[in-house]
Amino acid sequence: MDSGVTRRTFTASAVTAIIHRTGLLPLTIPFAFGQSGAPAPKPEPTWVDSDRSVPRGMRFHTFFSKSTGGEVSYLLYLPPAYEESPQARYPVVYWLHGLNGSQRSAASFVRHLDAAIRERRSPAMIAVSVNGMRDSRYVDSYDGKYPVESMIVKDLIPHIDRTYRTINKREARAIEGFSMGGFGAAHMGFKYPHLFGLVSIVAGALLDDGDAATIHPELYQKNFGANRDYYHSNSPWVLVEKNTAAIRGRMAVRILVGDQDRLLERNRNFSALLSRLRISHHYLEIPSVGHELTRLYDQLDSAAFDFYSGNLPR
Repeated sequence: MDSGVTRRTFTASAVTAIIHRTGLLPLTIPFAFGQSGAPAPKPEPTWVDSDRSVPRGMRFHTFFSKSTGGEVSYLLYLPPAYEESPQARYPVVYWLHGLNGSQRSAASFVRHLDAAIRERRSPAMIAVSVNGMRDSRYVDSYDGKYPVESMIVKDLIPHIDRTYRTINKREARAIEGFSMGGFGAAHMGFKYPHLFGLVSIVAGALLDDGDAATIHPELYQKNFGANRDYYHSNSPWVLVEKNTAAIRGRMAVRILVGDQDRLLERNRNFSALLSRLRISHHYLEIPSVGHELTRLYDQLDSAAFDFYSGNLPR
């Protein structure tokens, strides 16, 4: 993989690659308010999602996690030929939902993935939608109460490789996430380059420690103990520089973001950092799309999976 950034244009879905610009875009994130005007209380997240409904084509499963000391739920997509080809093995993509989302947020991703596989626009692969405990940022919380990162890396990935016919190699293991999940994909992909061969950041909430402390102070406390050093140890900005040698030329990286997204400048700046580090990557801005997961995938349609076609083993 050569260094630099790849920009591509998909005329069928009107996707245009945009040149980087610098600076930061002010970020405002709406909150849910009750009748009193105070933020509405949220129920505590649970390791087993109480809502067992599933998007079409997916299945609800649980497994035992040593890190959490109990069962954890996830949603699973198996490619159309999985049952018909009992000897075949498949690459896996781990999909991470955004802030206040859930496993079911993967619905639009899976819908387009299934269509792309059937149209032979994507390699057949398994998709696992992860329980991110609503607002974890996919790190182990500072107080140890929510070991989400350990659950994924130490427990979920080995469980998937034991239970399903995966290609158990980093080159065949991808991680993709939207918003908070984009932070999680970058965080885990760049922290564990020995585990993941592909990282796809979709409208990533790529906040630095100052942003994290001021935009969501309650989550900065909950996830990072309001500890700047702990945030830095989990920051994609820090990890990608720390592990550049293990990433450059060995990992496929992609950034997707709408050109009306409030996180646009953060994604542009992160792409610029990758370019400075000479880490080859694909960067796409999708016209007239804000911070809208379903609309982003709808605009891209099967073109969203060209990244996988070019980088996953079949």
